[in-house]
Amino acid sequence: MSRGRARLLLALALAGPARAGEIPDLTADAWISRVAEALRMNESMSAHAHVDVDKPGRDDDFAFDMQLLRATDPAEGRRTVIEMREVGDSKSIVSELVEKPGFPFTSWYWDLQKRRWLSVKGLLPTDPWADTPFRYEDLWLTEPSARRAGKVSVIEDGGRRLVHLESEPYHYYQRVVTRIDPETALPVDVRFIDNTGAPIREQRYEQPTLVDGRPFPTVVRLRDFQDGGQTTVTFGEMHFGRRVPPSFFDLSVMDDRMRHGSDPLPEPPDLPAVGATP
Repeated sequence: MSRGRARLLLALALAGPARAGEIPDLTADAWISRVAEALRMNESMSAHAHVDVDKPGRDDDFAFDMQLLRATDPAEGRRTVIEMREVGDSKSIVSELVEKPGFPFTSWYWDLQKRRWLSVKGLLPTDPWADTPFRYEDLWLTEPSARRAGKVSVIEDGGRRLVHLESEPYHYYQRVVTRIDPETALPVDVRFIDNTGAPIREQRYEQPTLVDGRPFPTVVRLRDFQDGGQTTVTFGEMHFGRRVPPSFFDLSVMDDRMRHGSDPLPEPPDLPAVGATP
């Protein structure tokens, strides 16, 4: 067994909320909190990713690379800057998602024609993201809070015990079924059931890899049962808990960089982790 594989298995054994063979009797609300913690949603993040959108039988497949930066603060909420560049294109699409307690979920985006920032306020977690079949909540760009209401059971699949979380109806879903690894609290897959009772999409979390010492699913795959399409997000280099300078989230700073033809989202400096001793 390789050293990397041994380290991953050790992390999987130690990172979970329960000891081997034990699955705590928790509510849907508590399990969603554990999933959010396992996905490190409330930590700052720097990441690179590649997205492939495959639509069988159609000629509008596309792919793009993206860079993400996220900052979190208990009082100020969460800010996520996303720079996307379609493969073969020299121009970037830049947006900033802002979640602040007491305020609507907002997306600021750089209008390439008007060359200024515009905003869309009052986004829903179930709104489509980046012209893909993913919704904001599917990628945990905002929390899928509606899934906190539901029922929980334990199932067995191929000799493996999983937490089975079935949400109450919301949006146009009759239910959303999330299966969770109880040892890591990472989601395994999510199935979306529409109001007629038919499954319409399935999302799988794959290739858990140690990121800053903890397992993280570096491939997220969404399959559309209606048109047979598949969209895949593959994460490359990632860091959590790093200090990202506030200027990286300042719209005026990004505005100035883009007007001067510079990269709107340069690589952040290698700063210590949040809370680390200087």
